[in-house]
Amino acid sequence: ILLRMIRKTTMNHNKKGFTLVETLIYIALLTLIIGSGVVASFYVIDSSEKEKRNINAIAEAAFLMRKIDWALNGADSVDLSVPGTLSVNKNGFPGNPIVINSSSDRAQITIGNAPPVTSQLTGDWVKITGLTFLDIPAVPPKPAGVTASFTADGKPFEMTKYLRK
Repeated sequence: ILLRMIRKTTMNHNKKGFTLVETLIYIALLTLIIGSGVVASFYVIDSSEKEKRNINAIAEAAFLMRKIDWALNGADSVDLSVPGTLSVNKNGFPGNPIVINSSSDRAQITIGNAPPVTSQLTGDWVKITGLTFLDIPAVPPKPAGVTASFTADGKPFEMTKYLRK
């Protein structure tokens, strides 16, 4: 009788809690889910940083191209004798010559001779390399022009401006 009672109580005993194997499986699944979330978050953050650098490079390049365009608007004479340097004289402009070149991975502009005012056209966070200016001779009906090309953080940029008098 005692043996029957022991068997009966152990058979009717409800299971409470998890076994060790179940606990280990749940911990492994939870670790996998959290690890995947951390990795995905890292890629999202890294991707957004790369996109910010890309946007900065494009903005700096566009600003430099606008300044080159401004310098060439209404140009009376253009001097490209020094490689990587654009020197422009504008008719009636008090700050002649306007000189655009690059120095230590930054583009700069110098306006006037005495005293020259030099300003950086690009920031420290974007590298401007390979700034070149190419003379385009006048071939009727097209006027003379200048092609400017450079690389901003490894991305090539180019613009052509025709000189109209």
